Amino acid sequence: MIIQRYMDLPKFVGLVQTRSLYFAKMSAFEDALEGGLTVDDFFKTSNAPAHIDLAINDIWPRAAETADERASRLKSSKLAQSEVSARQFPTPFGSYPRDDAERLFPACREWIYVSCWHQSEYECAAMWPLYGRDKNSVCIFSTDEQLKEAIAPDASYDSLEIERVKYVCHINDSFSGNSLDPFIAKSKPYAFEREMRVVAWNSDLDLSTLPKNENSGLLLGVDLGQLIQKLVVSPHADPWFKNIVKKLCEDARVSVEVEDSAIRMEPVSDIYQAMSYNQSRKPDA
Repeated sequence: MIIQRYMDLPKFVGLVQTRSLYFAKMSAFEDALEGGLTVDDFFKTSNAPAHIDLAINDIWPRAAETADERASRLKSSKLAQSEVSARQFPTPFGSYPRDDAERLFPACREWIYVSCWHQSEYECAAMWPLYGRDKNSVCIFSTDEQLKEAIAPDASYDSLEIERVKYVCHINDSFSGNSLDPFIAKSKPYAFEREMRVVAWNSDLDLSTLPKNENSGLLLGVDLGQLIQKLVVSPHADPWFKNIVKKLCEDARVSVEVEDSAIRMEPVSDIYQAMSYNQSRKPDA
């Protein structure tokens, strides 16, 4: 599966010089719905609805109820409350009491790290201004398999998954039950991004004892030769920029193809231009 990462020059320089890929923690994302629950999944995760139901139906006195009947009912109610409190909800870090879901579930976003990629065989005009940001920017082409193999093992995580993001309505939709589902989902207005997401976390962490994560993310080492299939230069880049990208790669001893953006192609206007483009066609084109 072909994936792409659009980045400005400082980010690309950082990638090349550190040979590390930046993973942001989920709580740093601007979209507050990322890593959140749908309405249906909140009811499945939190004990609050069950406790409210027990309080309304079992605690208040009933008409014409005898003292013995009330004592028996309250005893049954306490047993039901104990059963409810014993329920747990799953997370990528293990299972925790549902009574603590509203406190602990958001903590997952503090300790799950993400690298976001765009899934497409061709470069995307909309991605350049959104994620390339500066006119002098590049797009890395890779594949999901290359990316996973390129990331070096690290003590910061023991779990790493590459998943296609699911676009959901947080009011009407539900997750499948996989504990990772909320962290590989985004709101439907972002569906145009066609995101592939690399998710890294340490499953041995105990959410109930962890403080707020003071780091904005982490750097994971990568094999650049394995990671980068080719580089495409922004269609808005200055004329000198392509040579800068080539020099950066040469200095880092990364042998990759650096191409101009397809968006920059001039329309075919004469036989010489048509012949020139014909010579550059790939064998399977």
